[in-house]
Amino acid sequence: MNFLQRKGPDTRSTIDLAPIVDVVFNLLIFFALTLNFAISSGIKVNLPKATGEIVEIKDVNINISKDGKVYFNDMLMPSSNSLKQEFQKIPNKDTLIIIRADSEAMHGPVVNTMDLAKTQGFSKIAIGVEPKR
Repeated sequence: MNFLQRKGPDTRSTIDLAPIVDVVFNLLIFFALTLNFAISSGIKVNLPKATGEIVEIKDVNINISKDGKVYFNDMLMPSSNSLKQEFQKIPNKDTLIIIRADSEAMHGPVVNTMDLAKTQGFSKIAIGVEPKR
């Protein structure tokens, strides 16, 4: 019984593409998930809703949580002095400062943050809101 088996010098080897496709697919999923987590901020704030213009520039984001904690680009600032030091590290004073405060946050930390940015020489300060629908 000969079932068409080849023997001899005519045998050819081929590359199995299934493992390569699996690896590329896993890399694609990994990078897609990594990009998703890199874009979204880790601090959860419920922004107030208002009409306004959409700002594309996001140089400096300051998040203020419901309990009054201040985050500078997702880093917790334990005091206003540490926030002042972060402001001093920014060389360009035309940088847009976006303050994203929770809708239930007290206005004291928001005003203090705005005042601190103004005293450090920043003139472009915006309040982050969600658009009304």
